[in-house]
Amino acid sequence: MKPRHSACNLLVFCSVLWVVSSSVNASPPGCDSTLAFSSDVASSSEGNGNIHSRSLSPWSWRSSTVKNRIPATLWEAECSNSFCSSPNPGQPNKYNMNSVPIYQNVLVLNQQRGVHCYTASYLSVAVGCTCVVAKTNQN
Repeated sequence: MKPRHSACNLLVFCSVLWVVSSSVNASPPGCDSTLAFSSDVASSSEGNGNIHSRSLSPWSWRSSTVKNRIPATLWEAECSNSFCSSPNPGQPNKYNMNSVPIYQNVLVLNQQRGVHCYTASYLSVAVGCTCVVAKTNQN
């Protein structure tokens, strides 16, 4: 049985080629055609059991929507606290730990005004939060 990822890999490969070629300020080939994307989303996070709320560095999700962008809606993590939770409720945390976001570059397409042409670019999006040792003057 053939893996379902081949179409996705082709799309990523073409998107990367488009990013490289768009940096030269050349017109994209076939710019008069419209892009079609599947709206099917596989939820791979369901097996994590709400990891965003169980983490020692919990976060919540907020969305941002831009009309002429693909994907139109992006979800970004927002750390709930500046400090990490203690793994044992009721006991103080032995370490001075900070909660910080983890970022991932996400490829997006932005539609150019008045035409069916898209410019590819990367956005840095917070995808979760983690605990780190607090910065001091020594580190």
